[in-house]
Amino acid sequence: MPTAELTRDEIIAEMERVAQQRWQLSAVEIIRAYRRGTLEDAGEVADIIVLSTLLPADDPLFVEH
Repeated sequence: MPTAELTRDEIIAEMERVAQQRWQLSAVEIIRAYRRGTLEDAGEVADIIVLSTLLPADDPLFVEH
């Protein structure tokens, strides 16, 4: 089975596309809400959450300011 390699920019771009399309939010807002435990229905954005697991744990996407 062939594998696909995605760059960080490609991962973030796909996360943003889906987040905007479904919830009109940024991927950052969705991932941070998920990590805080305040995301109401994580199942609706499971693909965004799975894509985020491809990023390193110290990625700036995960840093709250």
